[in-house]
Amino acid sequence: MKLFKKGFYILLLLFLSITISCNEDDDLNIIAGLDFVTATLNAKGNKVGVVPSTIPPDGRIVYTVDFGDPTGSEDEVIQQTSGPMVTYSYPIDESATYLITVTASLPGRSDVSITKEHTVIIATDEPTDGETGTLIFDDFEGNGNIDPWFADGIIVNTSLANPVSGGINTSATVLEYNDDGSGQYANLRFDVDSNFDLSEDNTFTLKIYVESSSITGAQTNQISLKLQDGTFGNPWETQTEIIKPLVLDQWQEIIFDFANDDYVNWATITDAPVDRTDLNRVVLQLNSENNSDAVRAYIDDFSYGSGSVAAPTTYADDDFEGTDGITTWFADGVILNTSLANPVSGGINTSATVLEYNDDGSGQYANIRFDVDPNFDLSVENKFTLKIYVESSSITGAQTNQISLKLQDGTFGNPWETQTEIIKPLALDQWQEITFDFANDDYVNWATITDAPVDRTDLSRVVLQLNSENNSDAVKAYIDDITYHE
Repeated sequence: MKLFKKGFYILLLLFLSITISCNEDDDLNIIAGLDFVTATLNAKGNKVGVVPSTIPPDGRIVYTVDFGDPTGSEDEVIQQTSGPMVTYSYPIDESATYLITVTASLPGRSDVSITKEHTVIIATDEPTDGETGTLIFDDFEGNGNIDPWFADGIIVNTSLANPVSGGINTSATVLEYNDDGSGQYANLRFDVDSNFDLSEDNTFTLKIYVESSSITGAQTNQISLKLQDGTFGNPWETQTEIIKPLVLDQWQEIIFDFANDDYVNWATITDAPVDRTDLNRVVLQLNSENNSDAVRAYIDDFSYGSGSVAAPTTYADDDFEGTDGITTWFADGVILNTSLANPVSGGINTSATVLEYNDDGSGQYANIRFDVDPNFDLSVENKFTLKIYVESSSITGAQTNQISLKLQDGTFGNPWETQTEIIKPLALDQWQEITFDFANDDYVNWATITDAPVDRTDLSRVVLQLNSENNSDAVKAYIDDITYHE
């Protein structure tokens, strides 16, 4: 899809920068400096456009384009143009490199040709970014594919512990939208790599809660979802918008349907949203714009598309509230409690129940672990995230304050000999969120292991270990909200 978008940008820049020759004396220069550009025009990757880079305005030079496909019919493979783009669709059987030749012809002059290689990369039809019918989503639990979110005139927090859990939304984490009134055109936005195809997927859905106590002024209680071309100099001039009313002090689900809802276009825009292909930005705005009124809201479960968001992998998740996929934890040299009432509720973790990890120093290689089935596919999902709180008063000895997440083959006789490990430092006496990224973080393999973690398919065990191993020092910690994700 990025290739598709890039192709259109190349063509746009080309047309804006075409040099027009105005007399026959310049024709020789045009032919002598013959060149052309190619661009991929569809998501599959096989439709290619060719445009000569310098053309006269009256069409007196004829350009013959040979797309170089020996399997195609001659009248499709070889086309003529006086300047406008010509297109050809290559076979979709496999990626391949073709020789494209453009020949410039002018009466009374010798033809001039130029040939370039063009590689067609055929995209697969498999969904990407964790999607099944839905192209874009964010649940603010680390499972989404919107990254990053941008704030204009608001204070935004994309990982706030849900302060108003209840009703239709009891999830742990939400986005906070805090407009303190200082931003005249306050809003929240994100961009996508591939423009929206509103002819296929035209609905956006989210949950929202607006605090009545946060509101100042007399603005209407509403939310606007605007679609724009984020590459345009003044993107708001490309805008189409749907506005929905809001109730206060309760979670509600709002659907913006650009095929059926009433929409408002910028004054110069006449096309219906479903007929446009230039839109690649989403803007969310509460209580209108061009004002200094305040409002605070919480947003969750944003999704785009007519399908449903693919369920994230949960067999390696645990929130210790009895709702997730890790059924059995094992302890080696650790006193383990997987349903402890949270003794240090606050900060980023106000959930009711946590796991207690109590190493009293009697276990030389103390750790906790769990096994999964099927094995991890780190080429797709390669991150593990958790929250942790370490009590400074519990620590003895001089071990480094750290946590290690180790992946092993749990079926192997000595599983530690299959190990790959990421170690992260820890702060004391506060909840913190730690992410172990086996695609990008520094990792340590067992001495006999040479493969990168993302290239392995044998890993089926997670081991968590505090303050290193091979020691008799004590430490107590609380762990919560373990997730395995992209």
